[in-house]
Amino acid sequence: MKFPIVSCLLAWTSLSPSSAFTPSFQRKTITSSSSLFSSTPSTAFDDGERPFQITTPIYYVNDKPHIGHAYTSTACDVIARFMRLSGRDVFFLTGTDEHGQKVEQSAAKKGMECQDFVNEVSQSFRDLLGVMNISNDYFVRTTDEAHKESVKQLWKVLTKKGYIYKGTYSGWYSVRDECFYNESELVDGKAPTGAEVEWVAKEESYFFKLSAMEEPLLKMYEEYPEMIAPKSRLNEVKSFVSGGLRDLSVSRTSFKWGVPVPDDEDHIMYVWIDALANYMSALGYGSDNSEDYEKFWPAALHVVGKDILRFHAVYWPAFLLAADLPLPKRVYAHGWWTKDGEKISKSLGNVIDPVELVDKYGVDATRFFLMSEVPFGNDGDFSDLNFVYRCNANLANELGNLAHRVCTLVYKNCDQSIPTPGEFLPEDVEMLENAKSVRDIAAGHIANQAISQYATTMINLVKDANKYIDVQAPWALKKTDPERMSTVLYVLMETLRHVGILYQPLIPDSANKILDQLTVPADERTFAHLESWPLVSGTKMDAPQIVLHRFEVPGEEAEKQQQKQKQQKQKQKQQPKKQQNNVPLEKDVGRLDIRVGVITKAWEHEEADKLFCEEIDIGEESGPRQIASGLRDHYKLEDLEGQRVLVLTNLKSRKLVGFPSHGMVLCASNGDTTEFVEPPADAKIGERIVVDGYDGEPATENQIGKKKILDAVFPDLKTNDDGVATYKGIPFMTSAGECKAKSGLANAEVA
Repeated sequence: MKFPIVSCLLAWTSLSPSSAFTPSFQRKTITSSSSLFSSTPSTAFDDGERPFQITTPIYYVNDKPHIGHAYTSTACDVIARFMRLSGRDVFFLTGTDEHGQKVEQSAAKKGMECQDFVNEVSQSFRDLLGVMNISNDYFVRTTDEAHKESVKQLWKVLTKKGYIYKGTYSGWYSVRDECFYNESELVDGKAPTGAEVEWVAKEESYFFKLSAMEEPLLKMYEEYPEMIAPKSRLNEVKSFVSGGLRDLSVSRTSFKWGVPVPDDEDHIMYVWIDALANYMSALGYGSDNSEDYEKFWPAALHVVGKDILRFHAVYWPAFLLAADLPLPKRVYAHGWWTKDGEKISKSLGNVIDPVELVDKYGVDATRFFLMSEVPFGNDGDFSDLNFVYRCNANLANELGNLAHRVCTLVYKNCDQSIPTPGEFLPEDVEMLENAKSVRDIAAGHIANQAISQYATTMINLVKDANKYIDVQAPWALKKTDPERMSTVLYVLMETLRHVGILYQPLIPDSANKILDQLTVPADERTFAHLESWPLVSGTKMDAPQIVLHRFEVPGEEAEKQQQKQKQQKQKQKQQPKKQQNNVPLEKDVGRLDIRVGVITKAWEHEEADKLFCEEIDIGEESGPRQIASGLRDHYKLEDLEGQRVLVLTNLKSRKLVGFPSHGMVLCASNGDTTEFVEPPADAKIGERIVVDGYDGEPATENQIGKKKILDAVFPDLKTNDDGVATYKGIPFMTSAGECKAKSGLANAEVA
């Protein structure tokens, strides 16, 4: 038997990067015939150029949408957006499966007509698409009349070719799964999915000759192994088919909510024939309006959950083979989500509502976490803590902070305009070439549905840009070499333009807000514009705004409240003591007000060779504090900006060689080496450090000096064997964990 499957093996060629990057301010004309910008890498299942149909499974309307629906839809959306930006003609299909016995029963329980019931639930799935910013081209419903006609046409073709016959059925049927199971498949009297099954005794039924498709299917898997992915799923399917196929009952007479069998309306078609046919019915299969079918079928990619793999990798290709219709190029089955290590279920009360998730964190953060947390195809575990840590680290701290820093530096120092670069140094060329190379790397990942690897590629590009800005330190170049500052900032702006354009499939709203701040016109944001349409020097900018905000770590607010309550209790305990003038003030670490801070600006003291001057944000409404630190023998200036530190805040302001310094940055030192004591990356700015057992009210600035508290406390401040800062061996703690010397410097003094 010939297999009508598209399997193109065209080689992917990419343009090699130029040996040196030269900015072009004359925008180049882009032609649609350019192979670089009208294709994606060719694979064994996709030539990289032809019109591309991508589909979610159509979602069953017996209940409201959950995280799995959002996950599948977002994955398809990321791929569809990437393909469109690459120049591919895309048809992105999703919709709802609205027939079957389960729907009939659910409607009856609610006292509703079936059509009214499915209208209501189907709308909730359509609404979810808007919530998740899904860019589907069509939403199909199996209650659409055009769909029903396509299904009937497929039935007639299968009947004409001799693959459907009438008989009687006896066996196990799961209403929840809308699936027939063999006795050997049952586990403890239930379906493999855990669903209840019922015995159907000698019901008249039409059958599809699935047994006749066993050898053709096995041959297809052998010749086209890339059709089913990941590879582990192919092995599952081959094992199932090799175990023997029985003819499949494809009609029922025990309910009426479905598509009637042509010329025998007492029978309702098996819901999976009805549902699977949506992939062609939405394109106009079997109708007079079949241009989309001719253009897009066979589908490039069906994305499904692993629980419905059998229907898409066995039944669906069997129906198509029997009807002599082209097969889809690939079926990709992804994994399931758990919640904090447990299976998600209503009975456990841990169902994740994607609408609530977006309300809490925003759509782009939700999309980013779902697509980056686990390799696509694997199972994943959801936790709010992991969500916040990942988005804070990769979006807020890395991408958001980079974009805001760069745009602010340009806005303040370059006449509120895109800077004009001078001659590029090797490190500039390396950064720009790195940015240029990412498109091809990302395209390779998307072509193989490696969505998390695509996300990682983007994360790494942003990290490289952060390293570049830290090393080049454009804020320090304003006085010493303003032309070099402009060049560095231009390189960063161009890198961010690539980041913004390439990040659009994952975080479309945030990426486009960044591109807005970079002055990139809305019609210059496709991949075709990456090399050919650079930023134009002199273009005026609007004042930068923060695009990606940091989330509060779960439990952080509760921790604050606990600390506040402890402090209030301590106050109450101390009040009687305040009336007794002869009661001495306890001199322990609880009297020190040590806060998490971040250095936002740093420069060399003009008159003191050993001092840096810093502005440090410790979360105060009055703004950053100015502090001087004797660290010039131990750190380079470019290492300081963005450095997270611990700041002793309840010290009187004093002048250090004329510079007013209000506070002290804590460091660990063993005589040879001095380095910062750092809070964890996810500790909140302004959070107070706690030491277990020493939770007293901070002393006033006057008390710190008059009572000589530092003299009493500092001798007991040391790092332990792991480099963790301690007081009398008890660690310095934040809500995110311990504070430790930057390199793990052990047994060092802390001051």
